[in-house]
Amino acid sequence: MKSKFILKHQLTCTSVAFAIVLGGCATTTPKTGNYVVPPIGSTWVTARTDSGSYGSSSSQVTTKRGEQTWQGLHVTTLETAPINSLFNDKGGIVAFANGDKPIFSFDPAPGFAYPLEVGKTLTSDHQITIYPSMKVVPMQVVQKVEALEDVTVLAGTFKAFRIKWSESIGNENVYWINPETGITVKSSLTRTAKFSAGPGTRESQLVSQNISN
Repeated sequence: MKSKFILKHQLTCTSVAFAIVLGGCATTTPKTGNYVVPPIGSTWVTARTDSGSYGSSSSQVTTKRGEQTWQGLHVTTLETAPINSLFNDKGGIVAFANGDKPIFSFDPAPGFAYPLEVGKTLTSDHQITIYPSMKVVPMQVVQKVEALEDVTVLAGTFKAFRIKWSESIGNENVYWINPETGITVKSSLTRTAKFSAGPGTRESQLVSQNISN
């Protein structure tokens, strides 16, 4: 029962992880964006509004950027207590963990199609391992870089690549990624009726940031 609850309410962590990585400000207009992350110790706050299967609430979430070794692999961590999101050096999401205990892991690690360029598309196949049941769920991701545009959020106006991200498990999402920092300033997550917990939406945007030097 516990593993079923975790599956229904956290299987979209592949999507949510990208959505909570918010911050940064672009000053140029590059045609492409390479993978970068905020410096270690950086923190940022996002505003989140949920409906449907995501719940019914508005909240603010604080995220801290760190790093660690996980199963012998160097990873970037995004810490939003109690869950840590673990990314490899290419920006792929490796796993979600509660402390040292894995919740989900991904093979291969799904991630944005760096270097980003308008019109670029990518289809990729992955497997999600769900702990502690060790159930394996297949997932296909289809993504397209639709535009490079200015986006205004609570923290200000940012240059961002707009990426449409679809998952075969029932998610249809849009992300706005800052090309200067490689992080997301806004996201719109949609669970369709196909998703195991039913339809729902989550809207997130940057409120404030403290980026370490």
